[in-house]
Amino acid sequence: VRLCPGIEMATVRFPVVLMGVGKVGRAVLDRLATAQSLFTERFKLAFDVKAICDSTGCVIATDGQSHVDVQEVLDWKESQPLHTHRFGHKAPLESIRKLHSSRSILVDCSATHETTPTLRWWIEQGGNVVTANKKPLTGNMEDFKSFTSPDHHARFGYESTCGAGTPFIASLLRLEMAGDVVRSIQGSFSGTLGFVTSGFDDGRKFSELVLDAHAKGLTEPDPRDDLNGMDVARKALILARTIGWDRTMADVTVEPLFPAALANVSLEEFMASLTSIDDEYARRFAEASDQGCVLRYVATIKDGKCDVGLKAVPLSSAVGRLQGTDNIMQLESDVYYKQPLVIQGSGAGPGVTASGVVGDMVNIALKHF
Repeated sequence: VRLCPGIEMATVRFPVVLMGVGKVGRAVLDRLATAQSLFTERFKLAFDVKAICDSTGCVIATDGQSHVDVQEVLDWKESQPLHTHRFGHKAPLESIRKLHSSRSILVDCSATHETTPTLRWWIEQGGNVVTANKKPLTGNMEDFKSFTSPDHHARFGYESTCGAGTPFIASLLRLEMAGDVVRSIQGSFSGTLGFVTSGFDDGRKFSELVLDAHAKGLTEPDPRDDLNGMDVARKALILARTIGWDRTMADVTVEPLFPAALANVSLEEFMASLTSIDDEYARRFAEASDQGCVLRYVATIKDGKCDVGLKAVPLSSAVGRLQGTDNIMQLESDVYYKQPLVIQGSGAGPGVTASGVVGDMVNIALKHF
């Protein structure tokens, strides 16, 4: 980046506050560390992690520090709550406000709705926000409108809320910038459920697939948190809101992949009961196969409705050909009406999600030049 020929611009530094230090938060910290030289050489920018926060507290760099010692904080977190660190604070959401500035970037890699007021305050006071957390975007519609308003949208990034790092949100926003109107969206937005449903193609049983996904770490500790479809429903709502629909979670029809009778039993009983569902999915797959179709867990956003559930889709279709943990989005618009726009990529894993988060951070930072 140059101001004029022969005069090179100095590196611009951006303070970062990270909320949430699980797998995704750690992957973001790792990506920032490994790509720092690239950011400096290519974009003339640098990110300084000023605070790391979780539900136990936060560690904030002192006035004499340019950034926190990330590895030391992560090591401390392994055995002790963050607020007991020598630079720790017990009330993270209140403590970080002193770090706010026009260049500061608040990054939310948590999984709680409780961060919403802090995110709104940060962006409404002129700061920048990047989130991989779906809950602030799927609650009150007024929150979503504030984050994405004309005054704030250039300082707000939420790519990783849907499709990990696959550019679903960016694609929708570019269509909007081109004046195109999206008419319908269909897609598979869960790496876990993609793994399970594409496994039906090989003749595997539902119970076997769920147990395998759980053993591979592809599910939440309780697989019902994936199999209930609510994660996909939140992603569908975010996509619907992104294309201008005023909808709430109550407007999304969701089909869970297990009967209501198993919703409140113990985890052990649930896992032991999976075989009782096998025959139902074998029957549905056989019916789909007779029609030249396969089963996929699909979100459909069309004609004002959001629907999430197990669908029979043509084997020859883009969604039908999907395998493993990949995610896919297929959309039709005023421009893409004869041939739908199809975007596919990895939809699972902290590394992929972190790439979407960091990409949003760089995108926002570059707008400050």
